[in-house]
Amino acid sequence: MSTIVKSSLAGSGRFSIITLGCKSNQYDSAAMAAELEYAGLSSGSVSEAHVIVINTCMVTGPTEAQCRKAIRQARRANAGAQLVVSGCMSAGSRKQIETMDEVDLIIEPSEKGMLPGLLGLDASGGWTDWPKDPAVDLGDRDRGFLKVQDGCNAACTYCIVPLVRGRSRSLKPELVHVAVRRLMNRGASEVVLSGIHLGQYGGDLEPASGLEDLLTMLLENGLPGRLRISSIEPLEITPRLVEIMAGAGGRICRHIHIPLQSGSDRVLRAMARPYLSSHFTDAVRLLRKLVPGIGIGCDVICGFPGESEEDFNQTLGLIDKLQIPFIHAFPFSPRPGTNAAAMTDDVPHQAKKERVSLLRKLAEENRQLFAGSFVGDVLGTAVESRTDDLGCLLGLSDNYLKVTVRSPDEIVTPGRIVDILIESTDGDVLEGRFLKED
Repeated sequence: MSTIVKSSLAGSGRFSIITLGCKSNQYDSAAMAAELEYAGLSSGSVSEAHVIVINTCMVTGPTEAQCRKAIRQARRANAGAQLVVSGCMSAGSRKQIETMDEVDLIIEPSEKGMLPGLLGLDASGGWTDWPKDPAVDLGDRDRGFLKVQDGCNAACTYCIVPLVRGRSRSLKPELVHVAVRRLMNRGASEVVLSGIHLGQYGGDLEPASGLEDLLTMLLENGLPGRLRISSIEPLEITPRLVEIMAGAGGRICRHIHIPLQSGSDRVLRAMARPYLSSHFTDAVRLLRKLVPGIGIGCDVICGFPGESEEDFNQTLGLIDKLQIPFIHAFPFSPRPGTNAAAMTDDVPHQAKKERVSLLRKLAEENRQLFAGSFVGDVLGTAVESRTDDLGCLLGLSDNYLKVTVRSPDEIVTPGRIVDILIESTDGDVLEGRFLKED
């Protein structure tokens, strides 16, 4: 259990939050920021902050090392701040974090709503922790993120997430609706529905429901913006889900991320993944048939224990055949407490790096082909608040491609969705202009 830190802030001062990891972590950081602001603190830089929160991830060994580095860097940048560690490492690597002299306070994921009180600040109101009060203020973000599900009931041999996040838990549909509308009313014309295992949404509710039911309800309520689905497992891409996306009339983005992990059925079995590579292929083909132009991404673990050159070539061949444009490839690293941590890691580190490099190169080629296929098309693009080095307006298309608009002749509010006529590409970046209305 965390210990209350004696604080002299008395409802004043600054805080800074450093976030590593997934969209759920981004959401959690926004929630903690809302708590601290309610308690009287204001956001600032690391060097001027009185409280620094490092929201950690430990999905891979390199990510965990990056988090430890961030903790040390934050302390060097600000010796006098109270340094708080939250996120998955606070639960999964607590003993290791406790040995770091830089850290003043550790709060586990379930304790985020207690942060002001643990800092000795006013904890009489504000955010009451997910899922009771889900619609946190995301500040000046151009898109909103809403965590509708947390935890995971799966038992993949490599994954530590169920150990640190717990069982699957879902936000009630009525709370989702209120939160999405609240975010959109604040200016977010696109809201990303995120979760640790989003496809398990609703299974724990009473009565039980599913992601398809949630999307149907949101669409029927006529939201003023569009939704984006984050990540769905291959077997959870059902015909009904795809039909809902196809019939949404642009209100659900043509983009989905599918955790593949390996294109080898032998490796998938060793990972305890509940599907075959053919299920991934079927899901991709169904999506492309009913939702033309959809952007598809996937995760791939390179060098899982026992992965042979032939196993990897099956992965490479599958992604090449399906021309997947968005790939998150990373080398296997054993996570403490998982079954895979006890397996003999017989794939050399250099081989893992080479396999990751090959996949990333293939992804770049696929992404350029994908981007080039939209020249001459009109894409609904969410405008960002930043511009590139040349002053070009930046945006994100509904199918997850980067878009630039050179010499825009009108001012567009960040977050607004505009129609862009795509005229050319620069690598995998689309270039276009505003579509003039008659």
